Amino acid sequence: MRKPEHQWQTRQHRAYRRAEPPPEFAPDLQPGLQPGPQPGPQPGPQPDPRAESFDLRFADGRVGWAHCGLARQVVDEASAADPDLAHAVSAWLIARGARAIALFDAAGGELAVGSITPADLGLGASAGAVASARLISLAPSNLEAIDALGCFERVIAAEDSSDFPPAVAELERLGPDLGPDLDRVAELAPDLVVSSLTVPGMERNVTGLRARGVAQVVLAPRSLAEVLAELEGLGVLLGVEARARQLTAQMRAEIARLEQAAARRSRPARVYLEWWPRPMFSPGRACYSNELIRLAGGRNVFDDRPGSSLEISADELVAAAPEICFVSWCGVAEDKLDTRRLIERPGLAELPAVRAGQVHALDERYAGRPGPHMLEAARRMAAAIEGLPG
Repeated sequence: MRKPEHQWQTRQHRAYRRAEPPPEFAPDLQPGLQPGPQPGPQPGPQPDPRAESFDLRFADGRVGWAHCGLARQVVDEASAADPDLAHAVSAWLIARGARAIALFDAAGGELAVGSITPADLGLGASAGAVASARLISLAPSNLEAIDALGCFERVIAAEDSSDFPPAVAELERLGPDLGPDLDRVAELAPDLVVSSLTVPGMERNVTGLRARGVAQVVLAPRSLAEVLAELEGLGVLLGVEARARQLTAQMRAEIARLEQAAARRSRPARVYLEWWPRPMFSPGRACYSNELIRLAGGRNVFDDRPGSSLEISADELVAAAPEICFVSWCGVAEDKLDTRRLIERPGLAELPAVRAGQVHALDERYAGRPGPHMLEAARRMAAAIEGLPG
């Protein structure tokens, strides 16, 4: 099954990426920037490297546009009337680590401004309402959470990349996590879908379920505290509060143990964690990975960059000078992680980590899945960092 071409959908339109901002988009006239000549030197609008532009193709044949950055989002005035637009833009933002929306029309009119959370994006689920529900999971971390809460037997289908617990092999599979068959999801008529916005692209699922009227709860933690809170919230929703409290208590105890061990280092090791090799992607500051690295006795060399996931260049990595590197490529099995692809990459031979032989494989099933098994990533990184100076 091919990944869908659209980035999100509502009941009225679908959004398709475009290479350049639309001609109608005028960054110097957007809210927060003063048009016309100003006294003194003016820096002008700064480009947002995470910004994306879209054509909004409506069912009635109209084509609008949107230009979305992490700090500000602008749409043409005609598209602004879509009642689901703010939900779609919020899903796009949360999938990139943002927790605030600043949505305006092209004339500067305010459409939606303020804080946003994953919980805002769900539909039709309330605490206790699905205590014996038929569930569908749309992310491996979600299925692992459902299993850890003792509710796996309620699951009727999952996306293709879920591999735990082993009984997942008996479930109906719905396609890749970035493009599951949402029509089939609706046909199965689950009581609740546990969807996710942990990586860019998953907004297709969240908005597509809303457009089909399917009840969902959306998980998208950026920190260990949010992972624990979402596990407890899911436990309430599924009617297993005591099991959820027990699970999170165990995780808090392990976090405390890891913190004590990390505190014995005189300084944190400089760590590069690679989520994808070409182009190179690494976690930014709005990501739980920073805490896993800190629990291991390190510090993410890119923890000052905005967003949850960011594309970096070889030059930026060389300038960051990590002492140790972990390759943990999304969706790649541990035995397929080839550290030579980083070591032999042009421009990286002089990295301190490469010179010291400190490039390690790290199973993505732990490092890339915010859920009950994620602390294993900190334990494995800690074992590697232990041999470094400091």
